[in-house]
Amino acid sequence: MANTRVFNENREYFEGVVKSGHLSHAYLFSGPEGIGKKDFALDLFRLINGREPDNDPDFKLLTPRVEEDETKIYIDDIRNLKKYLSLKPYHGPYKFVVVNDADRLEAEASNAFLKMLEEPSPFTVIILISSKPGRILPTILSRCETVRFLASSKKELDKETTKAINEFVKSAKLGIPARLKYAEKLYKEGDYQKLVVGLIHWLHSKGNRNTKVLKGLLRLNYLVSQPQYNHRLAIENFLINL
Repeated sequence: MANTRVFNENREYFEGVVKSGHLSHAYLFSGPEGIGKKDFALDLFRLINGREPDNDPDFKLLTPRVEEDETKIYIDDIRNLKKYLSLKPYHGPYKFVVVNDADRLEAEASNAFLKMLEEPSPFTVIILISSKPGRILPTILSRCETVRFLASSKKELDKETTKAINEFVKSAKLGIPARLKYAEKLYKEGDYQKLVVGLIHWLHSKGNRNTKVLKGLLRLNYLVSQPQYNHRLAIENFLINL
């Protein structure tokens, strides 16, 4: 069953992202089957493009062709998707692609899909939906911002993220040299985007939705979700300007 609180928090998050102009080009919606991830993706299209996705030329749903007894997403599907994305939005401002059951991408299709993510279009939003993200190619996951949909009544951060947030708060109070040293540590560990997303949700839970820090985190999250940017420099600049 869908968790209303989690959906509202995620909607507030995307409203902030859209308002700040820091929409990422690729997202992973992960969570249990039947919780409403695809419905949320449709609502996101409505929020951003202001239209219904049904029969809209700027919306494409890619899913295993179950009506043809297929359980995988194949290379031909990705080739057709690439042609679709090569065209600019018909109405805009964005073209949306929702890949349902993204864990069913077969190997060749995954590699082709990865190449598309490595060369993101500025007017495209790609949403992967999966209840089994562990089956998706890690290099694909690394180029997507993860948005989690939980069935529990409480949206809790895991212990690792909570510990990382506490370390961030402590480091943010230190001088510039110490912050730069902390930025270097974050970059080398590599899982910095998970921390950034955790910090955004943590601030939302505290009611801090219009602070300088939150706006900076939204921008940082956008930058570290784009492979063409210097992630280390982005982290350093964010920490220096706190």
